[in-house]
Amino acid sequence: MVSLEKVGGIGRIEPGGEMTTKRVTRVATIAGPVGALLAALLIPAGVAHADQTDQDFTTFLQSHGVSLGSPAMTLKAAHAMCQDLDAGYTEKDEVDQLTGADRMNQPQAQMFVGAATADYCPEHHPASKPKGK
Repeated sequence: MVSLEKVGGIGRIEPGGEMTTKRVTRVATIAGPVGALLAALLIPAGVAHADQTDQDFTTFLQSHGVSLGSPAMTLKAAHAMCQDLDAGYTEKDEVDQLTGADRMNQPQAQMFVGAATADYCPEHHPASKPKGK
């Protein structure tokens, strides 16, 4: 039985003892540029979409007098709320938490939860509430 080992970090020993570096080199030559191209095409679009969603979310809330301090804190709270909902907490639990520390009144907290679920965790957004802001 011949074991497969790396030789100098490149290639491997095949049964029969011949090292196959051509195949490894060819795969690396093709995979490198293709992977870089895919990353360049896909990642900026996702980041741009996330940035626009974040901007729309914070602008909407600010225009209605709802804030948890800075936009960064508001976004962090929205994402944490979605994690809570994923873990089994209810929208009412989230509203209670937002109003319990006197950070928001009831209508503000409901608006925050509704906007956050619409933008960041639509699987938790009730069908009875409008999707758009």
